[in-house]
Amino acid sequence: MGTDPVAVDAVGAHLLQAKRIVFFGEDRALDAPPVHITVADKKYHLGVSDLNRIQLVKLGWMEDVLI
Repeated sequence: MGTDPVAVDAVGAHLLQAKRIVFFGEDRALDAPPVHITVADKKYHLGVSDLNRIQLVKLGWMEDVLI
């Protein structure tokens, strides 16, 4: 949940990649990289795609948390 749809997509893509690393045991690239997230940020200025600039508020359990 978030107020910035680009940031929500960026965090979702990061979670997907983290889950793939856990599953495959290595960092495998996606077949279709999510370039739309960066384009939405850099070209159209619709939100923030830089994970270092996104503030996360974690709620709930922390066991096996990926982010």
